[in-house]
Amino acid sequence: MSSDPKPDLVTRISQLEQQQVQLKKYIATLKLRLDKYTQQFNTRPELQQLAELQKRLDELCENRVSISSSPETDRPISVDIIPTIPLLETEVIVSQPKSELVFDRSGSREVLIEALETAEERLIIVCPWLNCNSINEHLLQKIRDCLNRNCQIDIGWGYLGDRKKIGKGWRYNALGDLQKLEQEYPDLFHLKLLGTHEKYIVCDFSFAMVGSHNVLTSGVQSAEREVGIRTTDLQIIQGLIHRFDETEETEKSEIIQRFSANIERLNEAEYLEGIVETEDFDEDDEDEDFEESQEPPVTAEEFLRRYNEGERDFTGINLAGVDLSGQRLGSHINLSGANLKDANLSNINLGGVNLSKANLKRAKLTEAILTSTNLEQAKLIRSDLRYANLTFANLSKVQLCNTDISKIKISKETNFTEANLSQSNLNGLNLREVKLMQANLINADLSNTNLLWTNLTGAKLNGVKLQKAIYNARTIFPEGFDPVKAGAYLIASGVSLKNISLVNADLSGVNLSEADLSGANLSLSNLKNSDLRDANLSSAKLTGASMNSINLNRANLNKADLKEASLTQANLITTNLKEADLRQADLDSAKLLGAELNSADLRASRLRNADLSGADLTNAKLGGAYSEQIKLAGATMPDGKVHE
Repeated sequence: MSSDPKPDLVTRISQLEQQQVQLKKYIATLKLRLDKYTQQFNTRPELQQLAELQKRLDELCENRVSISSSPETDRPISVDIIPTIPLLETEVIVSQPKSELVFDRSGSREVLIEALETAEERLIIVCPWLNCNSINEHLLQKIRDCLNRNCQIDIGWGYLGDRKKIGKGWRYNALGDLQKLEQEYPDLFHLKLLGTHEKYIVCDFSFAMVGSHNVLTSGVQSAEREVGIRTTDLQIIQGLIHRFDETEETEKSEIIQRFSANIERLNEAEYLEGIVETEDFDEDDEDEDFEESQEPPVTAEEFLRRYNEGERDFTGINLAGVDLSGQRLGSHINLSGANLKDANLSNINLGGVNLSKANLKRAKLTEAILTSTNLEQAKLIRSDLRYANLTFANLSKVQLCNTDISKIKISKETNFTEANLSQSNLNGLNLREVKLMQANLINADLSNTNLLWTNLTGAKLNGVKLQKAIYNARTIFPEGFDPVKAGAYLIASGVSLKNISLVNADLSGVNLSEADLSGANLSLSNLKNSDLRDANLSSAKLTGASMNSINLNRANLNKADLKEASLTQANLITTNLKEADLRQADLDSAKLLGAELNSADLRASRLRNADLSGADLTNAKLGGAYSEQIKLAGATMPDGKVHE
């Protein structure tokens, strides 16, 4: 049975009627503005000045005629000179079109904001990509303010080359916010899918701008050079409006459906402010933004058969999507340029393998062994690297943008030189002494990271998050970068770090002498060979901390929690340990000469070879302490008696 076409016709007629109503409103508004300008023109002050000048000119002409017709022309004529009146330029002022160049992203951003703030009737913005680099909370509020003034906003969007991949992620991650606005303001806010690479703005009939900057894609953080032209030329303005209105909208039933299905799946990293700055991707790239292997796909079984038969050179092999989890491959294998996109490589041993320029996008590498692996220029975007071992690995020029690597294991020998880590999650990662020269860390999350002695020379740190990260005077940042403003803590002598939490931090060898660490949580931290002379650690938590050979001379550890801490060979001379909890602490060979241990709890502690000469142990608890070869000369014992 054929379907009834009447509902579609009714819908179309209704749409046309709505458009007609909007057009009538627009024409009525234009007529009011035209009447207003006509009245202003007809009552302009220059008309009165012109009338006065004409009157004086007529008088001059009459005087000239009377003089020339006088019979007494032979005698000298006495004429009163009429004072001259400065003639005003009374020509009708017609505005000439003005055009000016707009330079760089900051310039075009200013034009966009101006358009949103001044548009009265209609604002058109065309840009292929809709990214929250640009469409942030500030811009969304500007859009709302404009709509609340009853101004229509039309946005043309969508890059034609992306049609097969629209909805896959961050290029369009602000679309959801704009779709919400379209629902809230159905009569004023419209999204039009164009399939375009154009970038222009039209603000009423006031001005237009055409330029190279994707104004709805990137913000102003990048120094990328851009140029555009702003003009008040009505012919150009009308041409752009006509082009927008006459361009048919790309069919979007399937595309929008894919957007709706994917927009909810965008992970937090893809939706955070900044994403990947547009300078870091090629706008004309195909789906993978990476040249994939053109070799025919090889199954896991076929690959392993060839490997077991002795083949080791698999340059450029196509292993996309294969399952090689748990396999152990020899270090002499060559997988450079291999396509391992979406492959399952969890628990695999690829230690020492050559994976340079390999495509590992979205590969599962959980708990993979990648020690000393060559991953130079490899693509690991959105790969799953949880608990992967990358110690001694070469990650120079690797593509790791928009990826969570907060759980990987690395060493100071791991090389991230020129790596692209933009928008990636490195939260809590130990980057101590790691090479990050020239690395791209734009909008990356480095909160709680250890940056002691880290080399960040020439790194891009726009928008980087460094909340509670630690660094010292030997950390090298790019010139002009202020880590304190980014939220990092300086580890140095005399600093104030009250109540700081540095659980499990590697602070070995640092200088925190005279620092205020009262109330700090340093549980399980590594403080071996560190200098904390005269530091204030009162009420600090140091449970399970490794503090071998630490210098705590004259430090204040009053009421500190040192349970199970390792303090072998520590310098605790004249240290204040009153009421400190040292249960099960290892104080083997520690120097506690003159230490104040009043009411300290030393039960089950290890005091072998410890020197407590002259220490005050009044009311201290020593039950179960291992005290072989302990030195107690002159010490005041728990019962108040001085040991001989």
